[in-house]
Amino acid sequence: FFTSQAYSYWQMVYNTTRAIQGRINDICMLITMAAQRVTNTQNKPNKYSRKAENLVRLCTRLVRVSHTFFWAATPTASNGLSDCEEFISDTEKCPLPIDDEHIGPLLLSPYGLSALAKTGQLTQAEVDGLLRSGLPPHEYHLVLLQWAGMHAMNGIKQGILSCGDGFEENLLRQMTTLRGEYFNIDDFRAGRMPLAYVQLVQVLVDSLVFLAPCALYPELGFLSIPLAGLMTLFFKGLMELSKSFLDPFGVEGFPGQNIRVDVLVSELNFGAGTRWIQAGAKLPLIPED
Repeated sequence: FFTSQAYSYWQMVYNTTRAIQGRINDICMLITMAAQRVTNTQNKPNKYSRKAENLVRLCTRLVRVSHTFFWAATPTASNGLSDCEEFISDTEKCPLPIDDEHIGPLLLSPYGLSALAKTGQLTQAEVDGLLRSGLPPHEYHLVLLQWAGMHAMNGIKQGILSCGDGFEENLLRQMTTLRGEYFNIDDFRAGRMPLAYVQLVQVLVDSLVFLAPCALYPELGFLSIPLAGLMTLFFKGLMELSKSFLDPFGVEGFPGQNIRVDVLVSELNFGAGTRWIQAGAKLPLIPED
């Protein structure tokens, strides 16, 4: 029962990480579908207009970086950001050690924001806006999400996004749902399972393993020795597996079932930064009857 409850918790967290990816992909797909298009010589829509392309790239970039900032603000053991050559090559100027424990705060610090501006992930105006917002760094992802929504709403008003009321409602619903999924991760981490219950199960397992040889020896003799080892392996293994499920990001010393945040970020960066933009860049002509 304890292991099944722990796995249910792990599954809820994992499904939420995938839901975050899904909502961002939905936002990017909706924006690219509604982007204004220029017509070719046959008077057919073909590719994005200049303003539409700029808006599409702006909004998708902001939601993509918002996703990265969210995981940078969330303690994890597999962010993978310490592999970035832009940070490694400038370690002497870095105010924090570049390791898995400090890379998240580093990315959200003024030093990290400046590095993102140098690599084109943020503009200098956006960096200045984040620093002047007065919000703590762990809420920067919400600032970028709101900026993306505001740019999209301006695009609708200016006709850069060609859509009706249903599109606007759907886009706003996806963004608010994404905000909710962001908050769900912290809610799950804060209320995963009472510590007293975990300690009780630990005491029960330890007591069982300790008393098993004494209980088995009168009936089985020397055969109780391998059986006690087998019971220890089984129950201790289940306990460690359960603890790993209760530590889905591997920050408390149980990385066995660690959710790979670096993989989540890489997958989303491809989807938000490449897939939907390129999929909508060229619209094939409709054959005339």
